[in-house]
Amino acid sequence: MGNLWQDIRYGVRMLLKNPGFSAIAILSLALGIGANTTIFTVVNAVLLNPLPVKDISRVVEIDTIDTKTHVTQANNTKLGMSFPNCRDYARENQVFDGVVCFMQVPLTWSGGAEPKQISGQLVSANYFDALGLHPVAGRFFFPDEDTKPSGNNVAVLSYSLWANKFGSDTSLIGKTITLNATSFTVIGVAPRAFKGTFTFADSDEIWIPSSMFPQVLTGFIRDWFNDRRALLASAVARLKPGVNVSAAEASLKTMATHLEAEYPKDNAGRSIALTPLAEAAVGADAHDQLTLAGGVMMGIVGLVLLIACVNLANLLLAQAARREKEMSLRAALGASRGRMLRQLVTESMLLALTGGAVGLVIAYWGRTALWSFRPPFVEQSGIDLTLDSRVLLFTLGISIVTGLLFGIAPAIKASRVDLVETLKVGGRGNTIGWRSNPMRSVLVVSEIALAMVALIGAGLFVRSMQNAQRTNLGFESQNLFTMAFDLGALHYDEGRGQQFFRDAIERAKTSPGVADATVACNLPLGGGFARTTFPEGQDETTGYRGTLTELDDVAPNFFNTLRIPLVAGRAFTDSDRANTAWVAVVNEAMAKHFWPNENALGKRFHFFDDPKLREIVGVVPNTVVNNIGEEPQPLIYLPITQDYSSFATIQVRTIGRPEAVLATVRSQVQSLEPSLAITNVQTIGEAVSQGLWAPRMGAALLALFGGLALILAAVGVYGVLSYSVNQQTHEIGIRMALGAQPSSVLWLVIGQGLQLAAAGLALGLIGALVAMRVLTSLLFGVSTHDPVTFAGVTFVLLAAAILACYIPARRATRVDPIIALRYE
Repeated sequence: MGNLWQDIRYGVRMLLKNPGFSAIAILSLALGIGANTTIFTVVNAVLLNPLPVKDISRVVEIDTIDTKTHVTQANNTKLGMSFPNCRDYARENQVFDGVVCFMQVPLTWSGGAEPKQISGQLVSANYFDALGLHPVAGRFFFPDEDTKPSGNNVAVLSYSLWANKFGSDTSLIGKTITLNATSFTVIGVAPRAFKGTFTFADSDEIWIPSSMFPQVLTGFIRDWFNDRRALLASAVARLKPGVNVSAAEASLKTMATHLEAEYPKDNAGRSIALTPLAEAAVGADAHDQLTLAGGVMMGIVGLVLLIACVNLANLLLAQAARREKEMSLRAALGASRGRMLRQLVTESMLLALTGGAVGLVIAYWGRTALWSFRPPFVEQSGIDLTLDSRVLLFTLGISIVTGLLFGIAPAIKASRVDLVETLKVGGRGNTIGWRSNPMRSVLVVSEIALAMVALIGAGLFVRSMQNAQRTNLGFESQNLFTMAFDLGALHYDEGRGQQFFRDAIERAKTSPGVADATVACNLPLGGGFARTTFPEGQDETTGYRGTLTELDDVAPNFFNTLRIPLVAGRAFTDSDRANTAWVAVVNEAMAKHFWPNENALGKRFHFFDDPKLREIVGVVPNTVVNNIGEEPQPLIYLPITQDYSSFATIQVRTIGRPEAVLATVRSQVQSLEPSLAITNVQTIGEAVSQGLWAPRMGAALLALFGGLALILAAVGVYGVLSYSVNQQTHEIGIRMALGAQPSSVLWLVIGQGLQLAAAGLALGLIGALVAMRVLTSLLFGVSTHDPVTFAGVTFVLLAAAILACYIPARRATRVDPIIALRYE
């Protein structure tokens, strides 16, 4: 320990003695380690931070797999569960200690100054027990507290809701709150960090027994709540001791076969898939994509760190060359090679740990910056981006590995002392060129290659984001805003709801600055409810594979308001009523999917278990349904006068900026029903911006890290050539004394650097061609071998290399031969 402290003290003195060298080394490492820690903090919070559930490794999500129904939406194979099937699995399985059925529902809380919509869940009574949770106040549900239809008026609040809306008042337990115009008694408060089984869920949650569904659901969802075909629920289960996921899944697949035989109409072609809850928490279908995106981010910042480490290795090699005489003197005085090696490694570890500490500060700032650019849904979810123990250990680990991995080679070189050779080198006037330092040259080539891979990855994401921004939404998004409401929360019947729609449209249209207004079930870019659809003459009994198709119930003037042109046929009119012929308008993707190379006008279709045929009276262009960049999705528009939905949105087109009109229209709609919660108030520009958040943020981060890689690589080239020029001062002086022109010296030095750059570019191109293949599913409208990106990055890197070469080359042309020779 005494020797260790001596090494540390000496190492600190050496770093302070060379402040320029130390500052550059620490800053390079801090940037690389800080970037890695910042991204790891996000990955840790989203993918590695488990939900506060007891022994989460034993908890799985149960999903339905439907092989008979065609699903056009990408990465959408795990489809949830129906409540009847979920109850059967809970009752008859032999592999779980508990199965939980639940369904996400919006709830209108009318206990404040104005009604608010709060996220809620209809759950089976064993929900909290199966997850191994204990209340912080009150109690959870009794085992039979989900069995009395419409009679279990009890609720459990999330800790966040209890603290933020009720001031952590323990006297709230036993009191009533009003949800969807129904009184519920608060019986308990969930643990502090628990907000459900979904990572991005709202931290303000209310759980109520599933037997209360008639009080909180309306329309189609309420009617189909207990239908075995309707996949409205989610299910999680706790594995019994000794049962693994594969065995449990095999057992449930056997049960699914029995349920298919018992209920062939509803369960035909359906089976089961299990996903560990730790993965399903971000979405069972989304986990792999999120993991890939996180891996790409970590890969890019890993390249940045490698480049920083290569720079550190180059700096240490340069330092080792300058300390050859010092090491020779130490050896002459009796220092062993191992003792010198330990001293030099200690110095590199001090650099790495100091860089890690500064990197942690950068990560803290970077985390704050990232958090400020979060999308609205993350703002409400309470994602924890604290620098926890896992993040701190990660930073410490990469700091130590960095110090060891790229400090040992220079230390070995410096500790390998040859006094005679050192004196010879000094006698020749330090005429050591870059060819005599193959390790440094290899390091420079490596960092250019790494920068090439990082920049190409960034360039592909930037190009993908640009393509996504240019996506045609299919409707005119300028001067348009929306707001949503749920009439079912106030138990409106259809007649009263239809009148409310008409009055809301009229109130909005007569407001100053409004050009037009309409009502639709779906928010633009918000997706919608989907039903299995069959063309006329086909159904589930004919062997035809139905397609899960999204629906949107709209008012007659919907297409005019959103400026969606007709391709063929007509739009809806006021004469399309419940007592007239059933009609529909479809988009081109729907027409092409069901009737390729045919005219869809006049064709008819029906939904699963609904023989009513609907005739297509109009065809419109494709619009973005769920996500910007998606493949065109089949979409059916139904007149809201024939297919009533209690949840609706009012979509308003303005004459000028929508922000100036929004508050007025909201107050006009609110005046129709003061108890109605108005939600999702936003302009379409804001909705589009939110839809582009992921590609924009990904492109911005990768461009930032790619630029950092470029700077570090350029610094590396500059450093190696600058060192080479210093070492070749005597040689350059002789050349110029013999008549060499400054221009020839300039191109001599630049040529040395460009040879390194060319080798690095070639190696980087090969590496990028191989590495970019993994990005295929994350890019939109751009190939992983995009020639524009590859050519552009090559040009940028070559220009940076030339600039990095020019500065030391220019200094070489100013060498005074007389001074250089006199010095020697």
